[in-house]
Formats: sequence, C-alpha cells, structure tokens
Amino acid sequence: MTQQGLEYRLRQQSLVSELGLYALNNRDFADLAQQATRIAAEGVCSGMAKVLRYRPDKHDFLVFAGVGWRQGVVGHATVGAALDSPAGYALQTGEPVISNHLDDETRFRTPDLLAEHGVTRAINVVIQATGEPFGVLEADAPSDGTFDKDDVDFLQSLAHVLASGIERGRVEVELETALQEKDQLIGEKETLLDELNHRVKNNLQVVSNLLAMEISRLDDVEAKARFRSVGNRVATLGRIYNHLYQAGEARDIEFGGYLRELCANLDIFYRNDDQPVRVYAEVEPVFVDLDRAIPLALMINELIANSARHAFPAHRQGKVQVTLASAGDDIVVTVADRGQGIGHDTAPGVGRELVDTLAEQLGARIEVRETAGTTFVIRISEQALQAEARKTA
Repeated sequence: MTQQGLEYRLRQQSLVSELGLYALNNRDFADLAQQATRIAAEGVCSGMAKVLRYRPDKHDFLVFAGVGWRQGVVGHATVGAALDSPAGYALQTGEPVISNHLDDETRFRTPDLLAEHGVTRAINVVIQATGEPFGVLEADAPSDGTFDKDDVDFLQSLAHVLASGIERGRVEVELETALQEKDQLIGEKETLLDELNHRVKNNLQVVSNLLAMEISRLDDVEAKARFRSVGNRVATLGRIYNHLYQAGEARDIEFGGYLRELCANLDIFYRNDDQPVRVYAEVEPVFVDLDRAIPLALMINELIANSARHAFPAHRQGKVQVTLASAGDDIVVTVADRGQGIGHDTAPGVGRELVDTLAEQLGARIEVRETAGTTFVIRISEQALQAEARKTA
C-alpha cells in the first residue's frame, strides 16, 4: 500500500470514529443520517451521498438525508426499490454493490435521479436494523474514478453506526413506555438496557473486526501501529458501555473506576507490544454523565497512545502515569511520562487533533509541561462535568 493509500484509509477509519462519537452524543437520527452522508462523501471523495429509507408499502426509497443534491431532493425525491436500480439491487440481494461505470451496467439501469445529477459511479450498502432493513447508504460520484472493496468496508462501517442509532432510538422509546408501567418497571428496564448494550457492543465489534482485517493486510510496522490506535478508540467506546451497564446506570458513570479499568487494559495492550510501556492509574471516585465521559475517555486514550508511541524510542521501556482528582472547583486529569518529550518539530497527527476537538467540546483547558518527560494536565469545571444527581446523592 502506498503512503497516499495508507493516509486515505487512515482518514476513513478516523471518520468512522467521528461518526461513532457523534452517534453516542446525539439522539436525533435524522441529524445522524445527515452527518453520515457528509462523512461518506468526504471519505470516498465522491462529493455526493444519500441515505435512502425503504418504504415497504410503496416498494420504493425516499431520499431521507443527503449531500451534494439539488434543493428539494432530500425529503421528497424517490427511487425505485426493485432490482433495476443500484439501491434496489443492494436491498434485494442483501449485498454491497459497486458500480464504477453506470452507463455500462447490465445488472440494473441508472435511476433518473442519478442521471439528472450526472452521476457516473456509485456504492450502495444496506442499513440493516432489526427486522426489515431501514434502507441503503449510497455514495455517488459525477466524475471518473474507481471505488474499491476498502471503500465498501468504510461505507458498511458507517451503515453499522446508523443501524446502532436506529436500534437505540427504538429501545429508548420502549424504555420510556416501560418506565410508565410501574408494575413492570424493574424487569423491563433491565431487559431493554441489556438489549441496548448488546446492540451497541455488537456494532462496535463489527467496526473493530473491519479494522483488524485492515491491519492484517499491512506489512508496514508504522502503518499497523496507526491503525491499531484507531482500533483503540473504538475499544474505548466499548469499555465505557460495558462499565456503564454493568453498574446498572443509564446516564452517569463512576469515572474513577472506569479509568482504572481502561488503564489496566491499555497496560496489557502496550506491555505485549514490541515496545513495552506500562500504564498506571491513580484515581479518586468521580461521577460523570455519559455524554461527557465518552469524550473525556477518548482524550485520555489518545494521550496515553501519544506517550507510548513517541516518548520511548528504540524499544525502550517506559511508564505512563494517569491520575484523576478533584481540585477546588475543577476535575483534574494528568497523563505523564518520563520519556524524551513530544518534540516541537513534530506535526500534530489525527490523535492530537482529536484531543483538541474533544477538549473544545468539553470546555477543558489543557496544559503541556515538558520537564523530565511530558505531562498533559486536563482541567474541567466540576460543575460542568459531574452529574448533578450524583453530587447531591
């Protein structure tokens, strides 16, 4: 794989992580679908993408969300769902469809909507929720080029995230209904929460499996390390859900216990790597609501990965110390190593960009100290971070 190709695939996996994070922090599925089309078009450089919602009663697709289309298409235009259209072919066969030359297709005809917009090639993947498929995620390009199997895997990962969003919406509606039925409250709540947890974990596992497949194709050590860092982000999201639902909570999490568990897993991960790095945690009990726990955990994961990768060269052993504590009106997290330093001449990578984005989302202040190694200090207002229900318990 060329360096350009590697950067292209890494960017795709980063975009999958971005949509996964967005899905966990937003409950409006229409908004999630719109974000998915933006990310799909960006990830395969097509300029156009859409989510098509299947309507069984009409046996057609409604353009549910999309980017790159003329005004009036999204929410109104329809496409046939029979075998004679790319989306219909994907839905009917249950398989992804790549067509790099729509004009030469013998499997189906080019729908009028695509012809009107000058589309010459397309990818379609099925969005499969429980029961009948929700529809299809499609990327369209009005230019020459070639979509390949890796592009299909990327779109399929996005479709799995959308499926998780559909399942979460369904389960949350059922949960609200169950909460109104006092006699059935406890049993139904536990059942629905377990189902939600199961669905989310399954779809995160699908993304992890796709990353593992990508890693297995690579021979370059640095490329493998970069893909594994993306996989760690997905695993971090999965661990949050495990910790949350094992505790039987729906909205907030004892973050100190979770952080100790995260560091223990990363300690095993980096200790078994070619370059042994130990990860330790020293934490206080701090309760954080789920919407803030996710970006905070991802920030810490990225900073640990940054130290493990850059602070200890030439297979040198090292140690990363993570602390969590209250300090006045702030929650303070430190990630410290005693390595060679991050180096000011090193351009920030995707990981550091993600840290900065998440810090802005949390309203966090980050300080970098470079004395006897590198220490990142994250300060967040306790009032903004802690769950009010737990603070007053």
